Amino acid sequence: MASSKIAAKTVPGIAPADDAAVEVAAAAFCGIQRGAATGVWDDFVDLLAEDVRIMIPVPATEENAPEGVLRGRDVARRMFSNRHVEKVQGARLEGKRIAANGPLVVIESRVEGNLGGEDVANHFIFVFEVRDGEISSMYEYASWTAKSAHSGWSDPTFARDAFDETVLPFDAASH
Repeated sequence: MASSKIAAKTVPGIAPADDAAVEVAAAAFCGIQRGAATGVWDDFVDLLAEDVRIMIPVPATEENAPEGVLRGRDVARRMFSNRHVEKVQGARLEGKRIAANGPLVVIESRVEGNLGGEDVANHFIFVFEVRDGEISSMYEYASWTAKSAHSGWSDPTFARDAFDETVLPFDAASH
C-alpha cells in the first residue's frame, strides 16, 4: 500500500509558490479583466516579456484565426488591440482560484459577457509563467460549453454555482 504522505522532495517539479510571480500574474490577470471589459489591453501587454509565448483558444471557424503559439510582445499587442477589441465586448472576468508552483501561476476564472456577439458564461484557466518580473508565457484554456444550447453553461446562474468564492473580483470602478 502506498504511503499517503509523500515527502515534497520526492515529487518532481513541485516548488513553493514564488510570491513575486504570483503578484505579477495577478496584475496580468487584472490587465486581462480591464481589457475584456473595456477593450484597452495595455496594462496586460505591458507586463509581457519581449519574447513572450502565448497560446489562446481560437475556434478554427474564425476567419484568419491565429494558430499555434504566438511569440513576442509586438504580436500580442497587435492581436489584442485588433482581434480582441472586436470579439470581446464588456466581458466580466472574476478570478476564482489561484495556485502556484514556483514561478508558474494558475488562475481559474469565470467570465460573463459578450464574446463574438454571443452572450456567454464560461470558465477560463490562465497559466502564467513569470521570469524577471514579466510574463514569459501565458496559456489560456477555455470551456466552450456555453456554445451548446443543451449544456446550461450559457445560463449565468448555473455558471456562478461552480465556485464558492472570488479571489480576484471584477471591480467596475477600476475598469
